[in-house]
Amino acid sequence: MNCGKDDSGTCCGLCDFNPVVVIATHERVDITTKNINSLKLQHPTPKIVIVCSTQEELEYYKTLGVSVALEPNRPLGRKWQCGVNIARNLDANPLIIAGSDDILSKTFLRDSLRKILEGYELIGSTSWYTWDVKKDMYYYCRYQAANVDYPIGSGRVYSKELLKRINYKVFDTSADRKLDDQGNRIAVSNNAKIYLFREPEILAVKGRWVQMNSADDYLRSPNIKAQSVRKEDIINFNI
Repeated sequence: MNCGKDDSGTCCGLCDFNPVVVIATHERVDITTKNINSLKLQHPTPKIVIVCSTQEELEYYKTLGVSVALEPNRPLGRKWQCGVNIARNLDANPLIIAGSDDILSKTFLRDSLRKILEGYELIGSTSWYTWDVKKDMYYYCRYQAANVDYPIGSGRVYSKELLKRINYKVFDTSADRKLDDQGNRIAVSNNAKIYLFREPEILAVKGRWVQMNSADDYLRSPNIKAQSVRKEDIINFNI
């Protein structure tokens, strides 16, 4: 039983899942460690796969009780797919993609698995919180205009049924950019039943490390509505 601390309770229906979270990371040890520790507090607790690009990081992540692989940081698609392949060997059900500096909400696993029980095959999010560590500013961000129904890359959940249909080819191993676009196209072209969280289930942490999109990028984008919020408004995350 894995229904809660009191095993006499009615089964929640989530016990048969085997969630596996894949994270590709590079030079983000502190925030990725916080990400891992946050995931370990989820219910049900997922298996975690870390794909890093230096031997030093490999040895460090091994001490955290997660699966670890070493893969060059470029092309990024090959690095991510390496993690997917490991998740396949772990019999992922479902597979969850998480950014190395993105914290999933305390209830993310529970909320996502319930949607899979309802028959959805791809779970995504169209809104998120952003924490700009350098400025100590917090933002509520959501897609609008052309991206209103587009799921962000982090926090995508692929059901086992969808993974089988796409033969676990989630990423283009030759690609270095637009990986989110490709993952979404694959799901759509394979007639995946998609559910989109409209309220934030993800906290993007922007710190002093290399970023594909900064908090300022979000504020400038015509396809993103970003508004400042208080730290006290962000209560459903382990940070």
